[in-house]
Amino acid sequence: MASEHKIGEVGTEIAPELAPDSEGAARVDALLRHVCHLARSLTGAEQAAMALQATVDDTPRKYFSLSAAYSPWRDYRPDPKGLGLHGLEIPPGDVVRLTQDEVESHPAWQNFGDQAADHPPMRGWLATAVCGEGGYRYGLLQLSDKSKDGEFTEEDEVGVRELADLVGAALDALRFGQERAAA
Repeated sequence: MASEHKIGEVGTEIAPELAPDSEGAARVDALLRHVCHLARSLTGAEQAAMALQATVDDTPRKYFSLSAAYSPWRDYRPDPKGLGLHGLEIPPGDVVRLTQDEVESHPAWQNFGDQAADHPPMRGWLATAVCGEGGYRYGLLQLSDKSKDGEFTEEDEVGVRELADLVGAALDALRFGQERAAA
């Protein structure tokens, strides 16, 4: 089971601005990768992704977790560039939960454009904003493809919202520490 969580594990160095030394940045990266694995595990999703705008230059930092069933896509990494459902502005504290039919009929659904044939399947969607104090937006945590063709539940919503809140609080602590150090 533990090896299943290693599949698709990818992260880019998060926020040297938030964790100024390389050891600190590596720890934050490891934590955020773990958050994706935890979100997927909590909900029974086949895939989880978190994209954060956590630096001064707003360069996205992305983390993924794929189940063993999704190992054929472990190296797939094109940038969705905030298009389609990935670009939804979800208010702080809200969660969007869509069935497969709702995904396909949503006005923002773009079926991954020219990447549709290569993109991992997306059956159903659960997403929430990762926000800090005062609604400071860090990014988006999203999951898709509930295992065994199930649908995401209200219980999944609660767990993902709480997890995103914890990530937001942790990123706030790093950001506030960095701001104090710079003052």
